Amino acid sequence: MPTTSAKEQFDRQAIHYNAQWNSWTASSLDWLLAQAACQPTDTVLDVATGTGFTALAFAPHVQSVVGVDVSSGMLAQAQQNQVARGLTNVRWQEGAAEALPFPAARFSVVTCRIAPHHFQSVPAFLAEVNRVLMPGGRFLLADTTIPDNDPATGQWQNRVEAIRDPSHARNLAPSEWQQALTNAGLTVQAMTLASSTIPMSLNDWLEKAGCVNEPAAAVRKAFAEAPAAAVEAFQIRVAPPDDYTFVWQRLVAKAEKLG
Repeated sequence: MPTTSAKEQFDRQAIHYNAQWNSWTASSLDWLLAQAACQPTDTVLDVATGTGFTALAFAPHVQSVVGVDVSSGMLAQAQQNQVARGLTNVRWQEGAAEALPFPAARFSVVTCRIAPHHFQSVPAFLAEVNRVLMPGGRFLLADTTIPDNDPATGQWQNRVEAIRDPSHARNLAPSEWQQALTNAGLTVQAMTLASSTIPMSLNDWLEKAGCVNEPAAAVRKAFAEAPAAAVEAFQIRVAPPDDYTFVWQRLVAKAEKLG
């Protein structure tokens, strides 16, 4: 179990989740919107909504959206973003991904973007997705991932993530996601890596998590000593005078609840 809860960490981080963060993950949101094939009658649940980027992007295309998150700080930012956008068909609710506070078969679409690597139990989360989806409902997923068949690179990435943000649990490889979705009774319709050409700045990435002092130094050391396979997989580059750039791999997937 992470030493710092996701709620504690993201209450602190809420103010930092701005347009720059969204630009780093924009390609995954574009993919989810395209694959969702939204209808005006769709009811959407966005799990671990954060400051509401995904929920608010879906809102103009559907009947209603609920954004759920464990962090009241994130939801307060989401509410402000909603007001700024002038959207009236979105509401926000506190709740955990592993115990969604909604009745069965409530939503036609469930989304979750760049969050499951913080969850205490991915199987419990996916069981809840299955439960709250209507028959024929669609689940749209995006999350940071690690290479299949390269455990050392995956261990390096997960170690760096956990140092930077103690609420990090684990990134799953694509094959693990495939199995987890199948085990939850969801049928995978599409799965790929999201295209991403926007490098992230290590300095900015550390700031987003409030990572300073010894943990920040440990992350910098890990980047300086990154193995060749990690340098290649994550496009790690030195950015003088005292920064690095990198591109995390992100998986996107669409699954359906049949029957």
